[in-house]
Amino acid sequence: MSSYCTRTGCTTTSDAAVEFCPACGATGIAVEPITLKALLTSDGLRRGVPSSPRYCANAQCEVVYFDTAAAVVFPETNVIVPVRAKHPDNDAIPLCYCFGYTEKSIRDEIEQTGASTATRSITAEVKAGRCACEVKNPKGSCCLGDVARVERNRVASNLTLTTP
Repeated sequence: MSSYCTRTGCTTTSDAAVEFCPACGATGIAVEPITLKALLTSDGLRRGVPSSPRYCANAQCEVVYFDTAAAVVFPETNVIVPVRAKHPDNDAIPLCYCFGYTEKSIRDEIEQTGASTATRSITAEVKAGRCACEVKNPKGSCCLGDVARVERNRVASNLTLTTP
């Protein structure tokens, strides 16, 4: 599945071929080579950017990108940013790599104001053409689903904690 943002919103397309991470067997998510070009370390780039890379979101696996046809894997040590999917309990790693929203910043805003403006703010930035998900987000796609899910969970959690 590929996802990209335009001024009218985020779009997701389905990929026909299914690829599995050679390290853990998880289904890989197709990403564009530009994502790897933007996020691989110099050592990773020197190994070459495959034409059909996949992203492994399994937190238990050290592989971030792979291409089974090219027989190449890139562990998180080859990525210049911390990968949220590999550290789901670290609330300081960005959910939104373009505008810096983290689970912690969303939680703090909800605790202070009772609501989060993250989804609304990111949506406005997408419409203004200022996002760069395909080159900043390790999964190579829009973060809005992840951000909205965290907002919903945090608002529900906050309501539960404050209800007598």
